Amino acid sequence: MAFQPVKSVLTDPGIDLYYTHIPIIPLISAFLLYRKRKLLFSAPDPDVFPGIFIISIGIFLYLLAKYAGFKTEYSISLAVFSAIVFWAGTYMAIYGLNSLRKAFFPVAFLLFAVPIPASIMNRVVVEIAGASVHITDILFNLLAIPYVRQGIEIFLPGYILVVGPECAGWRSSIALVLISLLAGHLFLKNFKHRFLLVALAIPLIIIKNGVRIVVLYLIAYFIDERFMEPGFIHRSVGYGIFIIALIFTGLLLCYLENKEKKNSTAAKTT
Repeated sequence: MAFQPVKSVLTDPGIDLYYTHIPIIPLISAFLLYRKRKLLFSAPDPDVFPGIFIISIGIFLYLLAKYAGFKTEYSISLAVFSAIVFWAGTYMAIYGLNSLRKAFFPVAFLLFAVPIPASIMNRVVVEIAGASVHITDILFNLLAIPYVRQGIEIFLPGYILVVGPECAGWRSSIALVLISLLAGHLFLKNFKHRFLLVALAIPLIIIKNGVRIVVLYLIAYFIDERFMEPGFIHRSVGYGIFIIALIFTGLLLCYLENKEKKNSTAAKTT
């Protein structure tokens, strides 16, 4: 049910930028289920009829996506979502609702494999790129670099930068969100701390993109202009800044984890 729709978006050169993370999502969910296998599968309590009902909903959604005449991008999203509903219903029919509740995160994590329609993604990426422009404004002012900005065009000594959707760093952005979400699930117990870790990934994404634009300009202007040309050298700056963002996320995770341990120890002593 899901294979052909996912294959179509992954092989479409016009929109593959947005969906390169999809193949790894089921693998992560499978790992999370395997990690809790003793808790989830040791005492199955099948809920056959409710499970069959959910399976039926999944099949209905799939047929709706295939034959209702939606736009292709929406039908693909609905088809993949229907497969996840189908899998959830099958899980409930075999292992029961109680087990499904315990496996909520791995099953819900599969929703990241649903391709969001490209028309929506285009707007999201444009907004991220636009927010990144404001960060570049702040950084260029702090560094006392003369520039003039007109919309997404930035006129600088020696260069004219156009901050388009490519500057949104979508792949690294979605990676940062997924890593924050997984790290919170694996290492934190407090929901507020998990939410904080993921929520801070959003401004971090925008700051990261703005910093990357400024660093690329400075390196190209003072060291080697090849850093402005598409290719590995250009992308390497993004990789380095992404690693710094990961380190910041890791430090925040350690702080929140230690805070939970201290709170737990204090609660036991009282």
